[in-house]
Amino acid sequence: MSAPLSSIRLFALFGAALILATPHNASAVTLKTIVLPIRQVGVGAGVSLGHTVTATTNYNRVTAGGAYVATCNHPLMLPTGGQRTLTAENITGGLVLTTTIPQWLPAIVNMPGYNQLPAGTVVDCTYSWTAKAVESGYTIGAGGISYQTGSGERADGSTQLFIMIVPGSSDDSDTSTGCIP
Repeated sequence: MSAPLSSIRLFALFGAALILATPHNASAVTLKTIVLPIRQVGVGAGVSLGHTVTATTNYNRVTAGGAYVATCNHPLMLPTGGQRTLTAENITGGLVLTTTIPQWLPAIVNMPGYNQLPAGTVVDCTYSWTAKAVESGYTIGAGGISYQTGSGERADGSTQLFIMIVPGSSDDSDTSTGCIP
């Protein structure tokens, strides 16, 4: 009776070692990004922009953040950008963290160089954004075998197009009328 019991134990030990040695996706982190509508505000240099990053995890620490760059296709206009990252932690785990980029939304950011553009100019622009979520993790090990759990990471990013219009027309010497061609 002793022989079958010891072979069962050996088989169970081998199975447990195989499970611990096999790579698993133990990450519990999720990432959700919401990009605001990107648009010129009125007829000036201001652009309403921004995005929100929400990260969730079952572990006790999570970091969420992102960055953006707004660029216009005109040599007089310079890119503008920003980034923001926050971290939250607790003892028990199970976290949801929302980060806004930039800090206050909707944000109105002035595009550098807009005021030097000729009247009637229409410029194609791009809002490029990134988002990232990283959770904490643990390594469990014994007897030379270790198992990594957590330490998950998710990332996302894309671009959104918008246009900027300088009021007036190139034929109109009075650009104070606010006419948009």
